[in-house]
Amino acid sequence: MRPLISTFRKHGSVVILAALMVGGGPTAAPAQNTAPAPLDNDRLLAAYKQSIDDVRHGRYMQATFGLLARLDLPDADRIPDADVFDQWSQAMSCMTGRPRFNPAKTAADYHLAPGDIPALEAATGVPAIPAIVERARHTRIVILDENHLDPRGRAFALEVARALRPLGYTLLAAETLTRDADDAVSQAKMDQLSRDGYLRRTSGYYTSDPVFADFLRQSLALGYHLVSYESARPSWDNEEQRDEDQAENLARRALQAHPGAKLLIYAGEHHAAERPIAAEGNGVVWMAAKLKHLTGIDPLTIDQAGLTPFPMNRPDADLYTLAAPKAQAGSVVLMRQGRPLTVGLLAGAVDLQVVHPPVADRQGRPDWLAGMGRAPVPVPAFLLPASGTRLVQAFLANEAEDAVPVDQVLVTAGQAAPTLMLPARTVRYAVQDWPSP
Repeated sequence: MRPLISTFRKHGSVVILAALMVGGGPTAAPAQNTAPAPLDNDRLLAAYKQSIDDVRHGRYMQATFGLLARLDLPDADRIPDADVFDQWSQAMSCMTGRPRFNPAKTAADYHLAPGDIPALEAATGVPAIPAIVERARHTRIVILDENHLDPRGRAFALEVARALRPLGYTLLAAETLTRDADDAVSQAKMDQLSRDGYLRRTSGYYTSDPVFADFLRQSLALGYHLVSYESARPSWDNEEQRDEDQAENLARRALQAHPGAKLLIYAGEHHAAERPIAAEGNGVVWMAAKLKHLTGIDPLTIDQAGLTPFPMNRPDADLYTLAAPKAQAGSVVLMRQGRPLTVGLLAGAVDLQVVHPPVADRQGRPDWLAGMGRAPVPVPAFLLPASGTRLVQAFLANEAEDAVPVDQVLVTAGQAAPTLMLPARTVRYAVQDWPSP
């Protein structure tokens, strides 16, 4: 890709460096008169793997529009495989901030316990951050989970990181950070991130999401030191072994390497379970339980993934519709009769369960982005596409070429452009184009 246009302009007190990047973009979908090849498992798997690789290299349009083109599909709702749809949705959420309902998933992932719905109906909500802070004072480890398909949880993770910092929490471990078997290599990479103050495309997979990258960028600015802990084994077929590796890495790289330090861990949903997940009935012992056993420290475990509009692990009833009215004024922790309530997949396996308020639209963007210290900035007129769909990306100007954007939006010719949500920093722009059919 090569810069064709460079210019300076001001938006209020923010000086913006804009660079239009074109060329090397995705190719058009096959011609309509080409007979589509059958969608066998090999073809689906190839498209799935290619989309993952595209995300890793910052090729967001290829990871989404390109995935559909490789499968000769006009839209994502035609994707026949649930895992392939989730991959498309995850990549798309990096550009929109919004998860999508998976139509390829035709059955529930688990069944609710008989008492879950009555308990949820009777529950109340208390403000989440004060409830977390109150309990975090009494431990050295806080574990917060996420739905990998929903960037909203990463904005809440930043809220938690901000709130825990005054309590002396200085270590932030994230499951997604690059995997290394060697502790010294891992430490060197994390030290480099601290010096840089930002994430690069090679830093992790889910950190390709600008919201995730900014959660960690701002956490570094708060004084957190990052810790990578994911298993470096080539295969995760043995989930118990994977979580054993995670717990051992955390014990060595965080708690042993930093005696007395307090640790915030940001993990995928299952890994926050302190007990085997009853709804799955397989007896798997997850990372949180293994870490508790290794260290003797009882962690504060928090689930924010289970009670969302589009959970990765779908129950046989819509829990969010029941929970959302309790969170109209902000994110809450569920309580019943003065005690924390947990329902759904991680019922009885975590200490607290968080419900976020319904997402409102603000100038084409999710309203929760404003809580990350951002302000609306219109897409510069000269970056609006004349045809097709364009990804407009904003990078902090002092960060390297392989940095993760601080924000990005999809703009379609002839339609109102979503507003960029940017910090009061100097930025440069880049674009990725997808042509009209």
